[in-house]
Amino acid sequence: MTNIKTMFGGVALALLIMSAGCSTFIGGSGPAEETDMPTQTPEPMTEITETTTPVPTETKNKPVATEEVETKTESATERELSKAEKFEKFDENMQRIYRKLDYNRSAETEIFPENDSYHMTIQMRDTTNRSKTVDDRLDPLWNYYVIVEDYNDNDDSYSDRDHTYIPDTVNITFVTEDGGAFETTYIKYNWAYKYYTDEWSLRVFMAKYGSTTKEGPAYHDKWK
Repeated sequence: MTNIKTMFGGVALALLIMSAGCSTFIGGSGPAEETDMPTQTPEPMTEITETTTPVPTETKNKPVATEEVETKTESATERELSKAEKFEKFDENMQRIYRKLDYNRSAETEIFPENDSYHMTIQMRDTTNRSKTVDDRLDPLWNYYVIVEDYNDNDDSYSDRDHTYIPDTVNITFVTEDGGAFETTYIKYNWAYKYYTDEWSLRVFMAKYGSTTKEGPAYHDKWK
């Protein structure tokens, strides 16, 4: 009996070992297949990374471009005027003064910024009339002096201007009623400024201006 029990015990033990062995093979193959399935789960992660690409970068660059345009506009408005632009403003003032004297009168003018000069051609009203001839000759001198005075005063007449707006030399050609060259003369800025600062008297200032007068082909003295 002991041997039979031992044999049955051994058979039972063997069966247990065999059943345990089979279960480990079957169970082992099962979990291996189950662990392979989670490898498919990372697909949603790839979709998340694709949606995080920074698209709105272009909209951030627009204000930068606007700031650059504003900076360029400000620098253009603050730039120094050229000599030609300054002389054009001087010419506007000269013509305005002439129209104040006589609305129907004006002077033909031309600016020469390259040599710091300005030319006027003035038609005289009546070269047979002495008083009118004298007045016509003196008009450009006084008109030029008024501008020199205003541009140098500190009374805010021209708050944004200074003597660099004034040509150094003003050349003048007086023509007769029919367009003939009657006289030529010129004015220098330094003369007007010396009179403005009282370094020169009125007599010296006018004498200096008169000394530059030259008779033209159409000159005459019919008023004598």
